Amino acid sequence: MPKIHELDVDEYLYESVRIEPLALEEEFVRMSADLAYWNQRYAAAVREHLTSKIAIERTASHLRIIHRERLTAENPKPPTESMVEAAVNTDEQMDKARAALIDAEVEKVRLAGVLDAVRTKRDMLVSLGAHVRAEMQADPSIRSDVAAGRRR
Repeated sequence: MPKIHELDVDEYLYESVRIEPLALEEEFVRMSADLAYWNQRYAAAVREHLTSKIAIERTASHLRIIHRERLTAENPKPPTESMVEAAVNTDEQMDKARAALIDAEVEKVRLAGVLDAVRTKRDMLVSLGAHVRAEMQADPSIRSDVAAGRRR
């Protein structure tokens, strides 16, 4: 499993999206750090995805030149565009470039899901905090403290 400074990534992910009901204050405190971390990871995945798209275009352009020259040298007639494209599309380098793009797309989608889960946790914490405040306002001892200007 991947590690971040000796911390298991899956464990950190679990901690990022889990709400500990008895430690709401700590959950609120760590929320912005979790959101920033996973947003940065998502941005890196988007960069990798876009870089992979560029790599496919470059690979295809490079292979078009190579295969056009090869086909021209092998045949007396100049190759057609479909012949060149067929050679490019079946080239092993294109397969590798496509596989890298697929991996980048999968990671981007995975991290978008994680980021969505962290944002959902944030929204749930806000709702839970409002619910706890409403319950506290109904408590007579807390109401008397608030009325007297004391904080708990």
